[in-house]
Amino acid sequence: MGGPFAPDFIEAVRASGDIVQVISDYVPLKRAGRRLKGLCPFHQEKTPSFSVDPESQLFYCFGCQTGGDIFKFVQLYDKLNFGEAVEALATRFGVPLPAVRQKGGDDRERVLEINGLAQSFFKKLLAADAGRGCRDYLAERGLDETTIERLGLGYAADDWEALRGHLVAKRARPADIVKAGLAMPRKSGSGEYDRFRDRLIFPIRDIQGRVVAFGGRALAADAQPKYINSPETPAYTKGNHLYGLDLAKEAIRREGFAIVVEGYMDLAALLQAGFDNVVASLGTAFTPAQARLLARYTTRVRVSYDGDAAGAQATARSLDMLLEQGFEVHVVELPGGTDPDDTIRDQGAAEYGRLVREAPEYLEFLVRRQIAEHGMADTRAKVAAVNAVLPHVAKLTNAIERMSWATRLADTLQIEDELVLQELKTALKTARSEVRQRPATSAEKLRDAEVRLVHLLMRSEDGRRRLVESIDETDLAATHIAPIVAVILDLTRRKERVDASSVLEQLSDKDAQLLTRILFRDEPQEGPTIEDCLATFQRDRIIREERQAIRELGRESKTDDASSDSEELDRRLMHVQQLARQRDALL
Repeated sequence: MGGPFAPDFIEAVRASGDIVQVISDYVPLKRAGRRLKGLCPFHQEKTPSFSVDPESQLFYCFGCQTGGDIFKFVQLYDKLNFGEAVEALATRFGVPLPAVRQKGGDDRERVLEINGLAQSFFKKLLAADAGRGCRDYLAERGLDETTIERLGLGYAADDWEALRGHLVAKRARPADIVKAGLAMPRKSGSGEYDRFRDRLIFPIRDIQGRVVAFGGRALAADAQPKYINSPETPAYTKGNHLYGLDLAKEAIRREGFAIVVEGYMDLAALLQAGFDNVVASLGTAFTPAQARLLARYTTRVRVSYDGDAAGAQATARSLDMLLEQGFEVHVVELPGGTDPDDTIRDQGAAEYGRLVREAPEYLEFLVRRQIAEHGMADTRAKVAAVNAVLPHVAKLTNAIERMSWATRLADTLQIEDELVLQELKTALKTARSEVRQRPATSAEKLRDAEVRLVHLLMRSEDGRRRLVESIDETDLAATHIAPIVAVILDLTRRKERVDASSVLEQLSDKDAQLLTRILFRDEPQEGPTIEDCLATFQRDRIIREERQAIRELGRESKTDDASSDSEELDRRLMHVQQLARQRDALL
């Protein structure tokens, strides 16, 4: 993860780029007055409602109410966190990254640097005489130069210290090479030796294309294990990455779903066959972290593990986890014992594409498998099928989907719906699945005075200083803009720069969206003043207090308690009258 970064660095990145230039790389924009318009990349629309303001360096969609600054756009479009967006833009604009960004960040950067040197070395070896056997293997597997280059494949020499010696010559410290997982200390305690030897090398990259780890396939027929991967390092945590996602993310967005395979060669075969929306889980144990990563781009997957693994218990656990994470899961049914690579080589890309298109939903796949294994001729077989499938149905996050699948299962097995639904209740108690909550809308109803006050404060330094001296913040307590005004005034008191970017940095996501929405509303130069806006909010506050005082006075006067204090009633009545006079004075 990128960040955290110092405010000065963030500002340097912001000042180095232009939001129009960045967004134009993703969205065609046309001039519309002082702003530019285009089709929103964050929701489907036919009429442009997406607007970019070069002056404020902000974007906003009037259709889905999504907006923010250049960092927010990159976060939303590329599915990055804030630190990653800052880092991506810094790289794009040529702003040098700080040497240390977080605790342990220096170790991580050294590992990434060493990994980059190692990848270059592996690629050169593949093209050299030493890599001839590896090239022959790739040719046998049918991979062409384009695919090899896209994946950055390389070769680790059949040598105990080839990589270590190269990296030391590049001034890498042996201890850092070990920390990167590329070398291991000798048992004798003197020196290190290469982890990867005589292997085809697969660089494992993060979503920004940086090499975080390596996988190596043995080339010798008797070498064991067949595959080895980098250990965990400051740059790599097992189960946190999806192989090939850096190449696939745009295709996944375009196609609307991802094909998930097990290993490196399956992915390479699909990529070469034209299936660009493919990622590899590097085994059947798909992790929650991988699910969250993939969910940045899609929640629809076609799982294409080999024919044997499709029915394995470990695979079932992984697919159940995807259901629990809210994914729509389909299973690509391959001939028994084959994998995607075999299918493409034996039957062609067109046939594999058909299998992907016609892939049944995971639960349908389970029902089919149960019927194929046990039939449905007798009651015992039907009970076995229900018991096998319902725990998976219980993993669904949507209650309507659960009911629908339970009914479909009953129809398929020719069982009464009520019996299956009753069993589903039992399965749900075991699964303890949670139904996701619908996110709250951010489209609050704003008053004209709220919009006006924010515009005036953003425009006028003199107005901000006047308000700092005169404001009673309780006047704004019931408004939507109170957090925005509080940040503006705090920056003013500290004599810091007040503009859209500096205010947005201090706000929550919800309030940042609200500020962007306000700033994209055209507000004339002439109109109510800051004092006029404050008078509106003061009057509203007084009216609320007056109504509350009247209610309390009414309750007090209805009390039959003989001990009621007449002086207290008089005091409350005078307070109501005082509030009424204050209200009238503001009319």
